[in-house]
Amino acid sequence: MPASPNAADHPRAWSLRDGRWIILGPLLVQLTLFFQFSPGLNYVQVAHRWGVLTLRPPFSDLSFIAGAGATLRAGGNPYVVNAFDPLGRAYNYPPLWLYLSWHTTVSPGMILILAVAMGLFGLGAFVWYLGPVDWRRGLLLGALACSPPVVLAVQRANADILMLGLVALALVWLRQGRRVAAYACLVLATWLKLYPVFTLVVLLREPWNRLRRVGPIVVLAGGLCFAVYAGDLGYIFANTPVGGLHSYGARVLAFWGNFFLPSYGWNVNPVLLGRVCSLAAVTLALVACRIGYEKKLPLDSSLDSELDGFRVGAAVYVSTFLLSVSFDYRLLFLLLVFPLLFSLSTRRTPSCGWALAGLILIFGVMWPNGLFWKPLILVKEASSWALFFTLTVLLVRTLPRPLFARA
Repeated sequence: MPASPNAADHPRAWSLRDGRWIILGPLLVQLTLFFQFSPGLNYVQVAHRWGVLTLRPPFSDLSFIAGAGATLRAGGNPYVVNAFDPLGRAYNYPPLWLYLSWHTTVSPGMILILAVAMGLFGLGAFVWYLGPVDWRRGLLLGALACSPPVVLAVQRANADILMLGLVALALVWLRQGRRVAAYACLVLATWLKLYPVFTLVVLLREPWNRLRRVGPIVVLAGGLCFAVYAGDLGYIFANTPVGGLHSYGARVLAFWGNFFLPSYGWNVNPVLLGRVCSLAAVTLALVACRIGYEKKLPLDSSLDSELDGFRVGAAVYVSTFLLSVSFDYRLLFLLLVFPLLFSLSTRRTPSCGWALAGLILIFGVMWPNGLFWKPLILVKEASSWALFFTLTVLLVRTLPRPLFARA
């Protein structure tokens, strides 16, 4: 078993040596640039130079939800025509958001307040989950905290910031032994955005006797939303736009192929190319599962909380990658993957190289951006596929062996 880290690696909470101060630094710089703007640049130019295509008005995803509520109050169906959305986007969130906004009229000033509150909650809950860290972790996490996907989520006030906060809060409560509150938090996140159903993989932390009792109840409570929302799921998936610049997933490669290849005289079938990419992702996942099954990750109890965060973050990335295309907001969950990868990369274990590769690839996914330089699109795509493979291997290595017991 690896030796326990010494006290020097664990500074006291919010002491001057706590690396979380370094994380907050880049966030403050980011907020200052967005709210004060750079000399001679307007809001759109500042965001563009940070690798983000902006939408007007600012915090447009909150305006989108508020507009859907107003459309519903006016007797319309926002899934068909979202008449009060400033950009005219058809509604594609679960109905629970509509119920929450049914009796609420949100002014532009209120949208600003909600956007700031949502950002502070999401990133604040993550910092709380993180706990005291050394300056090296703080420096690397600070760089990730001001990467284009995080800026994109903040600029558009996307609900995935709230999902990160709910999941991070659940992880804190699990660490404190408050299981009921933690699993209720994950179930709520699932009802709000569907994809957090994959965070329920954290149930595997429980001993088998407790898992048999608690697991089915939690999974049923989370999965029930798919039955309740059954009539709206078609609208939700059909109305979700498919992009490339601010997206990741198996079929993003097909998107770029359809975009670039015709200019070189290659006629491609978009549907066939998308299916080929999906098949390649499934094949890669199966190979990664086979490699991951060969060795179990050596862990000690000091890494239990980091393991919970890794399983949740890796499960979200791997599953959403397989599900075709996801917007980069969801890359926020890679912040939860970071702590365990960093710890493993500093230990002499068979998975040390995999963990180090994962750390490098996270930066390769979150920082390269086509707005900086077009060839960086290829860097991001290659990194996203390699990270998908790496996290699948490591995720399988963290799973309890009884799951793979042969009959």
